[in-house]
Amino acid sequence: MPNNKITFGLRNVHYAIGSQENNGSWSFDTPVSLPGAQEFSSEVVGGSTNVYADDTLYASLVQNAGRTLTLKFTEIPDEFKVDILGYKRLANGNLVEIANAPVVTFALGFEFQGDLKARRVWYYLCSVTPIGESTKSKADSIEANSVSLTITARPIEVGDHLVTNCVSAKGDSNYTNFLTTAPAIPEIPTGV
Repeated sequence: MPNNKITFGLRNVHYAIGSQENNGSWSFDTPVSLPGAQEFSSEVVGGSTNVYADDTLYASLVQNAGRTLTLKFTEIPDEFKVDILGYKRLANGNLVEIANAPVVTFALGFEFQGDLKARRVWYYLCSVTPIGESTKSKADSIEANSVSLTITARPIEVGDHLVTNCVSAKGDSNYTNFLTTAPAIPEIPTGV
């Protein structure tokens, strides 16, 4: 199938809590829906450096240490605050932010559309910074508040490779259940 010429949209955002085994391998829980996503952006952590020698560009060194992801939501569900951000729910129903909660590693998945095929993505080994919240008074018109998550997605080791994310396109054998089953660590063929 030909590639997309354009991409658009954001939906079906999910997260899956990760667990690291004693041998260093990772596994992920069943994904949980994270509704209300409005916007996504990604920036590479790293960059490139040019090395000059013999009066010419001798080499370009490229570093990809993962991604910084920004996800904007209408509201962050309480379940995510408890599961990932370490909030605690009290017996009376109150939600308490715990400043020294341990960092929870999770996978982040979502879907975006294209002119020819929709794609679904899992980012591995994600961690998120505490959220900032703001609101304002209603005026002549009502503007909805939004909350942004700043997420670091670091690479996961797969053999000799460091993998940041995995993309499934419509037509791939695992596309239907890609976001609803636990994220699988990709198996990269040897020699690739």
